[in-house]
Amino acid sequence: MKRIIYVLLGCIIGLLPTRAQTNIFDQFANEKNITYVNISKTLLEMMPAGQLEVDALDLKSVINELDRIQILTCEDDANLINRIRKASSSFKKAPYEELMKVKDDDEMVTIYIYPQPQKKIKELIMLVDDGGEEFVVIQLTGNISISHLQSLTKNIE
Repeated sequence: MKRIIYVLLGCIIGLLPTRAQTNIFDQFANEKNITYVNISKTLLEMMPAGQLEVDALDLKSVINELDRIQILTCEDDANLINRIRKASSSFKKAPYEELMKVKDDDEMVTIYIYPQPQKKIKELIMLVDDGGEEFVVIQLTGNISISHLQSLTKNIE
């Protein structure tokens, strides 16, 4: 019986990081001054090749590997942007790894990944912070191969 309890606790603890990243969307999706987009796997499969680009991400190479895309955008609400910025700090902790950071004037783009075995990525998080007037969180979930990651981020400068 103790063994079953330990296994269940281990599973629940293993799911906590996933729940933490979902909370940012759950927490802010219905707020005033927030634009929230959720693109399901079904819609992704229906999109014509070559017509899907989110900010600087070229999604054509990984479209079949994605389960979902979520985008959260806040503009011109400094208080709300600060709350989102604080909530997004959870991505700085394990199991997430910082993949890339680009600073251009006041704008900061940071990409985090949630890696898996066999050179796959379970989740890619892109945070775009322009220093105060806009904050964007983009989440790609699926089973993304490392080999496609380079083409995915080729337009980020």
